[in-house]
Amino acid sequence: MKKIGLCMTFKGTNYGQLLQSYALQQVIDTLGYETEIIDYCSNNNKGVKISFASIYVMLKQMKNKISKYCNKNKEHFDDEHLKNIETRNKVSNKFRKNKLYNKVKCNGIHELKEISKKYEAVVVGSDQIWAPEVAVTNFYTLRFAAPGVTRVSYATSMGVSSYPNYAKKPAAEFWKKIDFLSVREQQAKKIIYSISGMNAKVVADPTYLLTPEEWLERIPNKEIVEKGYILCYFLGDSALIKEYAKKFSKSKGLRLVSILSNECNSDDHKFCDEVTIGKSPEDFINLIRNAEFVLTDSFHGLAFSVINEKQFLIFYRNRTDVK
Repeated sequence: MKKIGLCMTFKGTNYGQLLQSYALQQVIDTLGYETEIIDYCSNNNKGVKISFASIYVMLKQMKNKISKYCNKNKEHFDDEHLKNIETRNKVSNKFRKNKLYNKVKCNGIHELKEISKKYEAVVVGSDQIWAPEVAVTNFYTLRFAAPGVTRVSYATSMGVSSYPNYAKKPAAEFWKKIDFLSVREQQAKKIIYSISGMNAKVVADPTYLLTPEEWLERIPNKEIVEKGYILCYFLGDSALIKEYAKKFSKSKGLRLVSILSNECNSDDHKFCDEVTIGKSPEDFINLIRNAEFVLTDSFHGLAFSVINEKQFLIFYRNRTDVK
């Protein structure tokens, strides 16, 4: 059986990243391949080529670390957020252990290059992997792949609307070496073409590749909270959106239930009738499945609303051009 190496973001607590990693592995396996998730740690042996771009990225990362260190004592988490962070870490680790299999640890660029020789192909995807600073690195760009190994990008997302000048040259270099190039958004396609002249295909996020029935078979339905509710899942912190959510729930005569986010440390998380804490990726799906409406600013909040045929409203997370 041909082996495929998977390069994915799966180590955090973000629901979308965990579920798209799960879906991508499931789908490729059903095509008759044997997948391995490359659990890569660069350590100090990154093998990054010295250039203006790589030096710029290094200085930028140093600045971010210093800023984070200086501000760490200013951060304040209330008891609910602390409990949410702790529990989300536990349930995410459990999901990785039970749902993501054939994980292969790989330390440093030399091990990474060596392990690539056993694969028929290496696949990168999907959620916000190609941020500009990634362009100088080796893992998510698939630069590490040995000669003869097919390089595939599936539905890779950038998470930005444009690429800065420092990243354009190294980005064009690695895009041109990918044999099958696809992205998740039209904007990413435009960016790639404008910088490299490469025509990337726009394809569906991995979570859409499993049918509702296949998701139900893999993650059975379970009632997390009492039915008759509108579900809120917000990664941003907009008082206007929360105020609208309260008015919307009142107009529908339904309870407002929120999934507390790990991505946003807001003190104003009690705008709902019920706040759920420490929920797993499976709970995330089931909370959407059993909701009457879904209100979200999350891509995968949208994705699983569509998959489960829910009525939903999507909000901008960050907009500087509107009030």
